[in-house]
Amino acid sequence: MSSAQEQWIESHPYLRNVADFQQSVTEVFLGLAPRPISAPDWKLVFESYGDGAPLLESAGLGVACSSAAGELLLAGNAELLKHTLPDPVMASAGSLLEYLGASEKNPTTAIEWVRNGGPECAPAPTAGLLRVLAWAAIRRTLSTVLKSYAELRKDDDWLRGYCPVCGALPPLAQVLHDSPRMLACCYCRSTWHFRRIGCPFCENDDQDQLSVFTIEQEPLFRLDTCRECNGYLKTYLGDSDLELHLSDWSSLHLDVLAREHKLERKGASLFEI
Repeated sequence: MSSAQEQWIESHPYLRNVADFQQSVTEVFLGLAPRPISAPDWKLVFESYGDGAPLLESAGLGVACSSAAGELLLAGNAELLKHTLPDPVMASAGSLLEYLGASEKNPTTAIEWVRNGGPECAPAPTAGLLRVLAWAAIRRTLSTVLKSYAELRKDDDWLRGYCPVCGALPPLAQVLHDSPRMLACCYCRSTWHFRRIGCPFCENDDQDQLSVFTIEQEPLFRLDTCRECNGYLKTYLGDSDLELHLSDWSSLHLDVLAREHKLERKGASLFEI
């Protein structure tokens, strides 16, 4: 765990358990080598990009990803059981491993459920843990492709309220005085530009319907809210430790605060608050 993470946990001790869990998941998947997958036809990808199609919906990449990420999901689940985690997490990991190993098709199917917005309607156990591990497997499998995609695509050609990689709605943003607003996805960990004024969820740009909720105890964050859809963005106002501060788990307490103020979380999440 980085020094920035340790300092954050020291000042937010109620996040310790989720931080330790996230660290274990990170270590597990960084220690695994995914099966290489071919880069997509970038010409076809960017033809769809202009029409608003996320990467995983174009050029057949999602199919190749599901198979390779499924293998990694099974291996990562098994490795996670070697870590020391709370009993409920270990029990869920054991049940999930039993399910994934019951059929050769189950790991791939599980990835597809998660990637397509499940698995709420799927007959898989421990849906919450599955979502976390599946997205970790997808990110690891696509790491080389995602790096190339980030280098090739032009932020100013997207400017949409959903992720250019997986299509998820953003839970987080970053705002600096001299830079475009940046949105962040908690599934694939991608970031992209969005206009400074406007709600990414309902596209409302009426400034009378948009407001900022400042948080005295958290000067590095604010909530950007929209009265049209009652949604909010957790917005980071700094420029350091982005991996930490644009990770959804590190600001879950702000979701609790937002709920207390009757705001609705519209952005995608791997956690239930």
